[in-house]
Amino acid sequence: MSPTSSPPIPTGRILVVVALGLATVLAFHFSSSVNTPTQSGVIMNLPTYVGDFIGRDEVPSEGEKYVLPKDTEIVKKSYTNSTGDMLSANVVLAGAEKRSIHRPELCLPAQGWSINGEHEVPVRLVDGRTISVMQVSISRPIQNSAGDTRTLNSYYYYWFVGNGITTASHVTRLLINSWDRVLHHKNHRWAYVAVSGPILEGFKRDGKDAEETQSMIADFIAEMAPQVMRKAGEKADTVRN
Repeated sequence: MSPTSSPPIPTGRILVVVALGLATVLAFHFSSSVNTPTQSGVIMNLPTYVGDFIGRDEVPSEGEKYVLPKDTEIVKKSYTNSTGDMLSANVVLAGAEKRSIHRPELCLPAQGWSINGEHEVPVRLVDGRTISVMQVSISRPIQNSAGDTRTLNSYYYYWFVGNGITTASHVTRLLINSWDRVLHHKNHRWAYVAVSGPILEGFKRDGKDAEETQSMIADFIAEMAPQVMRKAGEKADTVRN
């Protein structure tokens, strides 16, 4: 070997580089060929009655309309029961732009909420399925009629719904999306479903404490979720009341 010649590149390293290059090309080819989103996994119609709760339609806020892409679909309801308990539910369905769907932890602080903790919890639905949802503990100061400021604690539960799949994790959702695009030519039209409720202990007579509020929301989700999440093979024009 002359002093100016370069050492030979090991054959194994060449094969690895070639394999990675082919994998990249194939991934780009398959993922870029998936242009049409799959049928959404949700029905954009929140039920009026969930257990002893009665729902009332709410319109998206001006902030939501401004921040989210124009083709984002949103349905919202506020729910109350005969004992004065209050819950809110909403479903957000992505349009062509993927930024419609994001972790709610990003927008809750913009609404004045502090995030105190979060973890995944299982919820068994009335149709026999079990899903994982993210339970977020939040709080913010509120002022009563006397001008006194108190801290209101609440729970915010959410999960993501794709085509035949659910997850409580934003990272898992992104991984599923990439995996299904490359291997199954499936472009999920993601949605997220959220249910929230305040802890009213100390704010009203017989108000529920933290544990009772968690149980109430879990029971609500168990009955509500099967009414907004499509079953496998369900037609896109199905509407439930």
